[in-house]
Amino acid sequence: MDNKGFTMIELVMVITLLGIIGGIIAPPLYQATRGWFEVTTREGITESGRIAMERMMREIRNTRRTSANNPCVSSAAATSFVFSNYSSDCSNPVTFDISGSNIRRSGINLADNVQTLAFTYYDGNNALTGTLTNIRRVGIEIVSTRGGETTRKYSEVYLSNMRGY
Repeated sequence: MDNKGFTMIELVMVITLLGIIGGIIAPPLYQATRGWFEVTTREGITESGRIAMERMMREIRNTRRTSANNPCVSSAAATSFVFSNYSSDCSNPVTFDISGSNIRRSGINLADNVQTLAFTYYDGNNALTGTLTNIRRVGIEIVSTRGGETTRKYSEVYLSNMRGY
């Protein structure tokens, strides 16, 4: 008799062994895939916020001053900052603000998935100030959220043209 094939017992044994092997491999594979998605999400919101923070710091650092030696700041609110870094007559203002979940620079999006953008203003004595002509340092806080991940970035920048005033 020429037997070409598998018996039912052999097939059941192979299916059972494949099931056991799959049950052992599946949980770590699932966790690794989930971890990769979490890291990718965290990396995306961190990078987006970092780029926006660096851009804001660079431009705010170069705020011009007027002929009266005051910073060219038009508005300093908790969620927006308007200043000029182009000329001493304070023309061509630059605005950093939040709209919905986007940080904007003069209406153009810099970062998305932003929950909060907060500015704090300090004078030459490192005291909080609300007087535009006294601003010498600006604190910037960005809180970003995406996919259940939240990151917070905070930095402070001195108006370089105002040091010593």
